[in-house]
Amino acid sequence: MAAMSRQETELVERHLYLVRDTVLGTVTINESVQGLGYDDLYQTACEALCHAAQKYREDGGASFPTFASVVIKNRLISQCRKATRIQRPLEYMDAPQSDGSDLTFAETFPDRNFHALSDTDIFIFLDEAGKRCSGITRKGMEALALKCRGHTGVEIAAHYGAPPNHVAAWISRAAKMLREEKLTA
Repeated sequence: MAAMSRQETELVERHLYLVRDTVLGTVTINESVQGLGYDDLYQTACEALCHAAQKYREDGGASFPTFASVVIKNRLISQCRKATRIQRPLEYMDAPQSDGSDLTFAETFPDRNFHALSDTDIFIFLDEAGKRCSGITRKGMEALALKCRGHTGVEIAAHYGAPPNHVAAWISRAAKMLREEKLTA
């Protein structure tokens, strides 16, 4: 970043309150994720405020607080995306599913010897199971395969253009079908 002029420095000092307000009003602080703690977000917002002061033009049609708030908010959103992309949580096959059920991903498969299956076998199994069903259950099989590939429920929901809670319901329906097949097999 280039050195700031005296006028830009004064502009930043007068509007420093925007940093705290925008941080607290824009993102959820998560101290357990590197880059999403309050101090990290505050620093990012301060840098954005300085950037806004350097880029602001009075003839642009917006007041400085309005312009700076948008710049800070956009920078915070970018910081959050970067932090979550780098530190995407792993979902293990023996961990509980995020749909609220007590089942693990491994327990949704009818084969008792699950750990002997390769990733390819699992995806083939889910594809074959998806062909035996239709509608929401088929979407659930597809969503379960995407989850196994490491996608989050929010990403899957965006892919389908549906709310995340619908994706969780689809996966739950697919898991129910797999459990019922396991009981009849």
